Amino acid sequence: MASELKVQILNDGFKNTTIKVDGFVNNVDLVTQTILDLSTLDQVDGFGTKASTMRVTRINFDIEDALQVNLDWAGGANNNLWRCTGRGEIKGKPFGGFPDNATTPNGKILLSTEGGSTATTNLAFTIVIEVVKAN
Repeated sequence: MASELKVQILNDGFKNTTIKVDGFVNNVDLVTQTILDLSTLDQVDGFGTKASTMRVTRINFDIEDALQVNLDWAGGANNNLWRCTGRGEIKGKPFGGFPDNATTPNGKILLSTEGGSTATTNLAFTIVIEVVKAN
């Protein structure tokens, strides 16, 4: 069975967006895929203004053992956002969140996996990401 990835937008308001990412891998790791693209999100005000930047304020993850899910900011040389293993919650809100600090920020979050290529059964994961948009 091939690996699978599903992204669901749970909330896309003027300021905040929440996405849920579900997936599994079996014999094949997921190669870098865009899971969130700022340009596709709703406006940040009632006048049609689109967001130009975003910050991640929370990442909640449940990753099966033996699997690592990599989250990166896209743009130029991609920059690590977080390496998710096991179960956990990362709270960025107390200090303003994790900014898009790629070399050439473009408002995209990427996902890839490690450890799935050696799996003999499905290794599943679920990640919820909350972001704050700004212009």
